Amino acid sequence: MVDATSCMDTIVGIVRKVTPPDAVRSVLLAEVDDHYTGTRMEFHSATGPLDSSGWVAFADPWTEELSDTLLALRAVMMAEGSPSRFGLIFTVQGDGGFDVSVTYEMPPDLPWIH
Repeated sequence: MVDATSCMDTIVGIVRKVTPPDAVRSVLLAEVDDHYTGTRMEFHSATGPLDSSGWVAFADPWTEELSDTLLALRAVMMAEGSPSRFGLIFTVQGDGGFDVSVTYEMPPDLPWIH
């Protein structure tokens, strides 16, 4: 059975796989809607932001799994009464910790989603 915890664990695992070795923090920004996910990654080193422009090509082996997992998480959250469209911000620390923020108050076209 799919639950929110297993979905989040999978998402964090994917983020860790696509994180450059010199990153101390990675941020996955995601918008999830009916059969749609939009994502963007940001990476940060100890001295500042890293170039995140190539993450999509690097993440290609995990793109479908990430999208499927975000949609599975959406189904779980909707079953628990959440609205059908939401944004997620996964912040994954290099030391293994992570934090997840959810927002339902989103503008019609989030600027960080592509």
